[in-house]
Amino acid sequence: MSVLRHVFRRRGILRCLIALVGAVCLGMTLLSTPPRAVADEEPAAAPRSGMDDFGACLVGRGSGSLLLLLDQSGSLRETDPEGTRVQAASYLAERLADFSERSGAAVNVRVAGFSDAYAPVGEWTGIAPDSVAAVKQSIEAIGADIRDYDTDYWTALEGARQDLVDHDQSGCRAIAWFSDGAFDLDVRDSRAVRDAIGSEKPYAPGVSLDDEAGVARAEAAGVADLCRDTGLADQLRGSGVVLVGIGLESGDTDLTLMRRVTLAGGDNGASAGLEACGALSSPPGAFYTADGIDQLLLAFDAIGTPGDTVRSSSVEICQGQVCADGELSFVLDKSVDTVHVLATTDVDDLDAYLYPPGASAPTILSAQQGDAQPADGISYQWRTRRTLEVDLDAATSKAWDGQWRIAFVDTRAQSQDKQVHVNLHLTSPLTLSWKDLETTTLRQGESVDATIALLSRVDGDVVQADKFTGSVSYSVTLTDAAGEDHALLHSDDLSDIEQPVELAIGEDVAVGAGTVTTSVTVTTAAATDGGRTIPGTQLDPTISSVPVTVNPPSNYPELGARIDFGRLEKETTATAELGITGPGCVWVGADSLKVTGAPQGAGDITVSAAASTPEQCVSAADGVKASLPLTLSVGGQANGAVTGTVKVSVSPLDEPDRVQVIEVPMTAEMRRPLNVATTWSTFAIALVAGIGIPLALLYLFKSLSARIPAGTLIAGTKVVEVPQAGGVGSIDFGPEDLTMHSLPRRQREYSLAGYRLRAVAGASPTAPPYVILADAAAPSVSGAAGGVRNNRAVLPLAVRGNWIAVLDQPDSPQHVTLLVLLASAAPEAIEKVVADAREHLGTAVASVSPPVRQDEDGRPADASGTEGTKPAGAAPFGDSSPFGDSSPFDDSSPFG
Repeated sequence: MSVLRHVFRRRGILRCLIALVGAVCLGMTLLSTPPRAVADEEPAAAPRSGMDDFGACLVGRGSGSLLLLLDQSGSLRETDPEGTRVQAASYLAERLADFSERSGAAVNVRVAGFSDAYAPVGEWTGIAPDSVAAVKQSIEAIGADIRDYDTDYWTALEGARQDLVDHDQSGCRAIAWFSDGAFDLDVRDSRAVRDAIGSEKPYAPGVSLDDEAGVARAEAAGVADLCRDTGLADQLRGSGVVLVGIGLESGDTDLTLMRRVTLAGGDNGASAGLEACGALSSPPGAFYTADGIDQLLLAFDAIGTPGDTVRSSSVEICQGQVCADGELSFVLDKSVDTVHVLATTDVDDLDAYLYPPGASAPTILSAQQGDAQPADGISYQWRTRRTLEVDLDAATSKAWDGQWRIAFVDTRAQSQDKQVHVNLHLTSPLTLSWKDLETTTLRQGESVDATIALLSRVDGDVVQADKFTGSVSYSVTLTDAAGEDHALLHSDDLSDIEQPVELAIGEDVAVGAGTVTTSVTVTTAAATDGGRTIPGTQLDPTISSVPVTVNPPSNYPELGARIDFGRLEKETTATAELGITGPGCVWVGADSLKVTGAPQGAGDITVSAAASTPEQCVSAADGVKASLPLTLSVGGQANGAVTGTVKVSVSPLDEPDRVQVIEVPMTAEMRRPLNVATTWSTFAIALVAGIGIPLALLYLFKSLSARIPAGTLIAGTKVVEVPQAGGVGSIDFGPEDLTMHSLPRRQREYSLAGYRLRAVAGASPTAPPYVILADAAAPSVSGAAGGVRNNRAVLPLAVRGNWIAVLDQPDSPQHVTLLVLLASAAPEAIEKVVADAREHLGTAVASVSPPVRQDEDGRPADASGTEGTKPAGAAPFGDSSPFGDSSPFDDSSPFG
């Protein structure tokens, strides 16, 4: 459809739901609770959401990644002309930086936009106060880049999924996804548009977007693939990705699909009142709606401190002076060191009256007077004329312990029946740690010795019991492979902290992958005011979760936590090994795989093992480590994640009839290889069959297709020593040597790491285009077949998975700059390219090195001789080339 139709369907989106949003933020679900005016009342229990699970994972594992995915569709010119989404997302970045610093959990953040394509900006950044500016710059760049075609949910989420799994190995992953409209594709209404963004979608192959009928079919195919069982939504959940949706809504905006994807997985659909989207319920997601900057700030504030329970309440606006019905109060002591408040009012330019403990006169936070410098532990900022952010800090406060009160006053008394909507963050920085859990073997029906400690933060010091003047309760819960919770410990006795305690794993605990969750809840000490005792405030609990495996009893073998088959590109099979520690016998029978996520086109998927019966099992004596080789087979090439579980049979040694079956999680990543030869094969056939086709037209088509493919491109450079020709070098690249780049669409040229890649059509009408290293003054050569022409490195258009050597070290002729080009930063992807460079670098460099003349004694003379080297420009790996007999590497084409 046209851009005008696109806008018409969704304009007027900033209008409604002001009051609802404050309630939505509580528990990060669509369920609301009654407003609570006084924060020291017992907080109501709220259903845990995926963001709670993400926060618990961050605290438990110490690190994780969040991808901020922002809509760039053209309708935003109408629905958000002031760029409020940029302001709100920038605020989220600040809150995440504060959370990371306060909790000690490392949060990696990346920003990406989407419209017709997935378009990341900037790099993955460990967010902190000193790095938040870079993340905000990426947000601003996305906000300024509005695009005219599509709001393609499928492409956005698949791009984000690939980005996350390629980057993050911690298993703590989340996508915060913002949009102002429905899944919507547009007609490709000109040749230029079709050339720029394509006229097909990967989820609707063979369906042309050149007319409305094709667009409708493609949209239906995209929705179907998102929400089918094992579809994209299930692949995201099966990869442990938490989905949080934020919809800018009003009028007839239809965000139903966005709600379904985030909230309606499996059994969660019924409770959310939505049609199910996928079969997996876990991890659950969250969804918010907003109609302007103030509600967006509330929504982003709710997810800015993952895992913290946000207390959302609404109170009256006091008319003329402070009133009891408009006060929000809470009691603090030294067990909590910071408090954060975000409040949005229904009217402009109010004053907030903040009373520290014991104060008879308030600190007035006036919207009309601007922002104040921090003083006496209080700092504040009016984000808008209606939204106030307040931070309290124990380190600089003269009066911390006791009751704090805040009220909003309309001195003009003109806002009767209006309200203030408040997000209050009251979370202790403490975490509860099960020491050495990662080295503890949990077995069904057996007890384990554990030491529980209170830490000041994720990576902090042990906190002594005498720190607390209030009370503390803590618990340890095991969630087994069947999803059942088993309480292992619950106590409010701090004398047990750091003392060995025996925890019993019951016989009713299901074996397999599970989670240990620890929780600590602090209640502050009571305060006094004029002889009146004010009960302490129960702070929000700090939750920490760690994945574990519950093994069968001790005469059974212990299994590894998961099976990872890595990445399949051209291959349709992959192998992996499951670790085993004896004693016992292990095998995998037929039909052992339960698939929970798989891309279209993957076909039949199976997992098999040579050890498929008790008689063929892999056995290991007590304490001996072994492995079970497994093979994954798929029916075809595809893009997406394969997730599921493998049923692994185990038994004691020499007792094959005492079988237990453990479902072990498995993953594999499928990436269909880019095929740049297909188009040129078609052209070659056309040339032979259609004698009348003008040659100039073929050159034109070829020139238009000479582009570096879009997508993520990971590159790195390192100066390395050149081995002798034919020898093997010692070259290593790690993730720290790499930088991630994003090509939002096909590029004629792209600069990276100080070098420029340029796509060239070439002179031959039937040979495919290629890429050269342009502008490099020094000779260069690639590891691809036919990898040099006129002393310049040459690559196929599919540059990923290749390397280039540049002889730009004149002071050190035995060294070159090695440039690696990758599709992902996965260790196996890095090793594949680096291993090829180790083996072939010496021969390749020798092919372009200046010739060395030797004297009669075999010593180097001047550089004018030719002995001992190949002539410059020769292919390093012989004369064979995938491009045929005619050389495609010719820059003389008029199309460049």
